[in-house]
Amino acid sequence: MQPQDAQMMGQVAPAGAMGQQVIIVQNKSGGPKVFGIVAIILGGLGIIGGLMRFGDDTEYLSGTGVMVFYLSNLMSVAGSGLFIWAGVLLMQYQRKGVWVGFGSVGISVTASLISTLYIAKEFQDAFGDDAGGFVASLGLIFTGIQAICCSMVIALPLLMNGADLE
Repeated sequence: MQPQDAQMMGQVAPAGAMGQQVIIVQNKSGGPKVFGIVAIILGGLGIIGGLMRFGDDTEYLSGTGVMVFYLSNLMSVAGSGLFIWAGVLLMQYQRKGVWVGFGSVGISVTASLISTLYIAKEFQDAFGDDAGGFVASLGLIFTGIQAICCSMVIALPLLMNGADLE
Protein backbone atom coordinates (compact mmCIF):
# COMPACT_ATOMS: atom_id res chain seq x y z
CA MET A 1 0.00 0.00 0.00
CA GLN A 2 1.48 3.31 -1.09
CA PRO A 3 1.20 6.51 0.92
CA GLN A 4 -1.32 9.04 -0.33
CA ASP A 5 -0.12 12.18 -2.00
CA ALA A 6 -0.48 15.29 0.11
CA GLN A 7 -2.88 17.89 -1.24
CA MET A 8 -2.64 21.57 -0.55
CA MET A 9 -5.61 23.86 -0.88
CA GLY A 10 -5.61 27.55 -0.38
CA GLN A 11 -4.56 30.82 -1.89
CA VAL A 12 -1.26 32.36 -2.74
CA ALA A 13 -0.71 35.62 -0.89
CA PRO A 14 1.20 38.54 -2.41
CA ALA A 15 4.94 38.52 -2.12
CA GLY A 16 6.07 38.70 1.49
CA ALA A 17 9.41 39.54 3.00
CA MET A 18 12.44 39.03 0.80
CA GLY A 19 10.30 38.50 -2.32
CA GLN A 20 8.95 35.07 -1.39
CA GLN A 21 5.33 33.99 -1.75
CA VAL A 22 3.30 32.95 1.27
CA ILE A 23 0.85 30.06 0.89
CA ILE A 24 -2.19 30.01 3.15
CA VAL A 25 -3.45 26.43 3.57
CA GLN A 26 -7.10 25.77 4.27
CA ASN A 27 -8.19 22.40 5.65
CA LYS A 28 -11.31 20.67 4.37
CA SER A 29 -14.40 21.15 6.49
CA GLY A 30 -15.55 18.21 8.61
CA GLY A 31 -19.20 19.04 7.90
CA PRO A 32 -19.68 16.63 4.96
CA LYS A 33 -18.29 13.75 7.03
CA VAL A 34 -20.55 14.53 9.99
CA PHE A 35 -23.68 14.91 7.88
CA GLY A 36 -22.69 11.82 5.88
CA ILE A 37 -22.60 9.79 9.10
CA VAL A 38 -25.98 11.24 10.14
CA ALA A 39 -27.42 10.30 6.73
CA ILE A 40 -26.06 6.74 7.04
CA ILE A 41 -27.59 6.35 10.51
CA LEU A 42 -30.98 7.73 9.43
CA GLY A 43 -30.98 5.58 6.29
CA GLY A 44 -30.14 2.49 8.33
CA LEU A 45 -32.97 3.19 10.73
CA GLY A 46 -35.29 3.70 7.74
CA ILE A 47 -34.32 0.34 6.26
CA ILE A 48 -34.78 -1.45 9.58
CA GLY A 49 -38.19 0.18 10.09
CA GLY A 50 -39.25 -0.58 6.53
CA LEU A 51 -38.23 -4.23 6.75
CA MET A 52 -40.12 -4.55 10.04
CA ARG A 53 -43.25 -3.15 8.37
CA PHE A 54 -43.26 -6.01 5.84
CA GLY A 55 -44.35 -8.25 8.72
CA ASP A 56 -47.42 -6.12 9.51
CA ASP A 57 -50.88 -7.65 9.37
CA THR A 58 -52.59 -6.70 6.08
CA GLU A 59 -55.78 -8.77 6.40
CA TYR A 60 -57.83 -5.64 7.12
CA LEU A 61 -56.83 -4.16 3.74
CA SER A 62 -58.50 -4.84 0.41
CA GLY A 63 -56.54 -6.15 -2.59
CA THR A 64 -55.66 -2.63 -3.70
CA GLY A 65 -54.77 -1.66 -0.15
CA VAL A 66 -52.28 -4.51 0.16
CA MET A 67 -50.69 -3.49 -3.14
CA VAL A 68 -50.44 0.16 -2.04
CA PHE A 69 -49.04 -0.91 1.34
CA TYR A 70 -46.27 -3.03 -0.15
CA LEU A 71 -45.50 -0.56 -2.95
CA SER A 72 -45.13 2.40 -0.60
CA ASN A 73 -43.11 0.29 1.84
CA LEU A 74 -40.78 -0.91 -0.92
CA MET A 75 -40.32 2.67 -2.13
CA SER A 76 -39.54 3.78 1.41
CA VAL A 77 -36.88 1.08 1.84
CA ALA A 78 -35.35 1.99 -1.53
CA GLY A 79 -35.29 5.67 -0.55
CA SER A 80 -33.56 4.79 2.73
CA GLY A 81 -30.96 2.77 0.84
CA LEU A 82 -30.29 5.72 -1.44
CA PHE A 83 -29.99 7.93 1.64
CA ILE A 84 -27.23 5.64 2.93
CA TRP A 85 -25.45 5.87 -0.41
CA ALA A 86 -25.76 9.65 -0.33
CA GLY A 87 -24.18 9.64 3.13
CA VAL A 88 -21.26 7.56 1.90
CA LEU A 89 -20.76 9.95 -1.04
CA LEU A 90 -20.84 12.93 1.32
CA MET A 91 -18.22 11.31 3.53
CA GLN A 92 -16.04 11.07 0.43
CA TYR A 93 -16.57 14.80 -0.24
CA GLN A 94 -18.46 14.17 -3.48
CA ARG A 95 -21.00 16.73 -4.61
CA LYS A 96 -22.98 13.93 -6.26
CA GLY A 97 -24.02 12.81 -2.76
CA VAL A 98 -26.17 15.92 -2.38
CA TRP A 99 -28.13 15.14 -5.55
CA VAL A 100 -28.48 11.44 -4.72
CA GLY A 101 -29.75 12.51 -1.29
CA PHE A 102 -32.35 14.81 -2.80
CA GLY A 103 -33.47 11.94 -5.04
CA SER A 104 -33.84 9.64 -2.05
CA VAL A 105 -35.84 12.29 -0.19
CA GLY A 106 -38.10 12.61 -3.25
CA ILE A 107 -38.70 8.85 -3.36
CA SER A 108 -39.43 8.67 0.37
CA VAL A 109 -41.78 11.66 0.27
CA THR A 110 -43.64 10.17 -2.72
CA ALA A 111 -44.04 6.88 -0.84
CA SER A 112 -45.33 8.73 2.24
CA LEU A 113 -47.79 10.74 0.15
CA ILE A 114 -49.15 7.62 -1.57
CA SER A 115 -49.58 5.85 1.75
CA THR A 116 -51.08 8.88 3.52
CA LEU A 117 -53.59 9.71 0.80
CA TYR A 118 -54.72 6.09 0.41
CA ILE A 119 -55.15 5.64 4.16
CA ALA A 120 -57.02 8.97 4.35
CA LYS A 121 -59.39 7.75 1.62
CA GLU A 122 -60.01 4.53 3.53
CA PHE A 123 -60.70 6.48 6.75
CA GLN A 124 -63.05 8.78 4.84
CA ASP A 125 -64.99 5.80 3.48
CA ALA A 126 -65.17 4.12 6.89
CA PHE A 127 -65.66 7.03 9.31
CA GLY A 128 -66.72 10.05 7.25
CA ASP A 129 -65.16 13.16 5.76
CA ASP A 130 -63.85 14.59 9.03
CA ALA A 131 -61.80 11.48 9.89
CA GLY A 132 -60.33 11.30 6.40
CA GLY A 133 -59.40 14.97 6.47
CA PHE A 134 -57.78 14.66 9.88
CA VAL A 135 -55.69 11.64 8.86
CA ALA A 136 -54.66 13.35 5.61
CA SER A 137 -53.66 16.54 7.43
CA LEU A 138 -51.67 14.68 10.04
CA GLY A 139 -49.92 12.57 7.41
CA LEU A 140 -49.07 15.59 5.27
CA ILE A 141 -47.62 17.42 8.29
CA PHE A 142 -45.36 14.47 9.13
CA THR A 143 -44.37 14.08 5.47
CA GLY A 144 -43.44 17.77 5.31
CA ILE A 145 -41.35 17.52 8.48
CA GLN A 146 -39.60 14.45 7.06
CA ALA A 147 -38.86 16.21 3.77
CA ILE A 148 -37.47 19.33 5.45
CA CYS A 149 -35.29 17.52 7.99
CA CYS A 150 -33.83 15.03 5.52
CA SER A 151 -33.25 17.74 2.92
CA MET A 152 -31.37 19.83 5.44
CA VAL A 153 -29.14 16.89 6.41
CA ILE A 154 -28.22 16.56 2.75
CA ALA A 155 -28.04 20.25 1.81
CA LEU A 156 -26.10 21.64 4.79
CA PRO A 157 -22.68 20.38 3.65
CA LEU A 158 -23.20 22.15 0.34
CA LEU A 159 -24.43 25.31 2.02
CA MET A 160 -21.72 25.40 4.70
CA ASN A 161 -18.73 25.15 2.40
CA GLY A 162 -19.55 23.91 -1.07
CA ALA A 163 -15.96 24.39 -2.22
CA ASP A 164 -14.93 21.32 -0.19
CA LEU A 165 -17.14 19.03 -2.26
CA GLU A 166 -15.66 17.69 -5.48
